Amino acid sequence: MRKGLHTAFTLIELLVVIAIISVLAAILFPVFAQAKESAKQTTCLSNLKQIGLGMSLYVNDYDLVYPYWEAKVPRVNGGGTDFIDPASQLHPYTKVLQIWHCPSDFLVRDAKYLGNFWDGNMFKAGVPRSYAYVGPIYTDQANQEASSPSRLDFNTGVFGASYQNRAWVYPGRAEGEIDMPTEMVAWIEQWPIGLKDPYVGGYAGSGFINCDAWKLAGRTPGKRTGADSLPPQCAGEVGRVPTPGHHKLGHYIFADGHAGAKSWGYIRRNDFYVFKAQKPLRDFVP
Repeated sequence: MRKGLHTAFTLIELLVVIAIISVLAAILFPVFAQAKESAKQTTCLSNLKQIGLGMSLYVNDYDLVYPYWEAKVPRVNGGGTDFIDPASQLHPYTKVLQIWHCPSDFLVRDAKYLGNFWDGNMFKAGVPRSYAYVGPIYTDQANQEASSPSRLDFNTGVFGASYQNRAWVYPGRAEGEIDMPTEMVAWIEQWPIGLKDPYVGGYAGSGFINCDAWKLAGRTPGKRTGADSLPPQCAGEVGRVPTPGHHKLGHYIFADGHAGAKSWGYIRRNDFYVFKAQKPLRDFVP
């Protein structure tokens, strides 16, 4: 009787198969990684659309005035401060804490403490926050036109800053103060390397102020001239590494409530034009 034939791979054939698998893996793994990041980007943008809707509902309910950055309100649920942060002000409209965290945000927080939180329940939840509310920032226009180069607020931000009764207050602007709500950024995405304090419900890191433009996605760190530069008052921040973002894009909510992905060039154009409530009549080129 004839014995059955047995087949076996030779060493060369095995090596060929392994090589083919390796080539396919090298081709497919980046595709899978890109698809995974695209899914995270979609979720992140969806989060911001929900926050933008919540902000619009808030504005309609509060006489067309945007939220404060920090408003003094008696604390709740064993909170540690009487200052309510903007995310807590929008919580009755947004409901879900997790929408404040972008799934691409990989930072490990380690500075959560009760003194930052108006609502003790948000302290207990400990949800990382990836977005910040826009206030007064330095600009080239402020440096050129303000009475003092150190002046912060030159019509920038959805909330302002003023010194009243020996204390700083940060009220939201009235809708009528904003020339073009569709061209006015209200919230930004920020999670640069080294940022360790932002949690939902905590006011630490909740405001985008002063020289915080260095944190925005897409900026090339280290450049001091041209489109990658920062205003003169912020020259010391140019070497800091910004938010990784999504394919060099960052997510933004505008004052009318819509959200979108924008490049650093779009945000930096005409001296941070999209952060200015009253639009300048002339260009300010960095």
